[in-house]
Amino acid sequence: MKKYSPLLMLCAILVFASCSKPATNNDPVIGIWVNTISNNSIDQKNVQTEYEWIFNDAYLGRFHQYENNVITAQTDFSWKKENGIYTISYPGLEKSDDVVTLVSNTFLQNSNGEIVAERE
Repeated sequence: MKKYSPLLMLCAILVFASCSKPATNNDPVIGIWVNTISNNSIDQKNVQTEYEWIFNDAYLGRFHQYENNVITAQTDFSWKKENGIYTISYPGLEKSDDVVTLVSNTFLQNSNGEIVAERE
């Protein structure tokens, strides 16, 4: 048993020494973003559509779409940031990637200058 003690100690030291704390992601996009649009439908009823993105620090998030407060779409998404440009990908949903920039830590804006979402 004494032969194994130094070996076990060495293994334990290597395991704990090789563990490092993951880098903290403090990206300003982390949080909840929303966009609400009101439209009149064909039968003249007001339809309110709300889009919601919840960004987390693991470069993932959750997307919800509501119509008149009833959820109509929901999926997880992944996001990445390169040179100040965010790309949001929606696997499992027939929705093209959103490419946006952060404006004043308050708005997400697409390349056409349209506001995609506002920080909640």
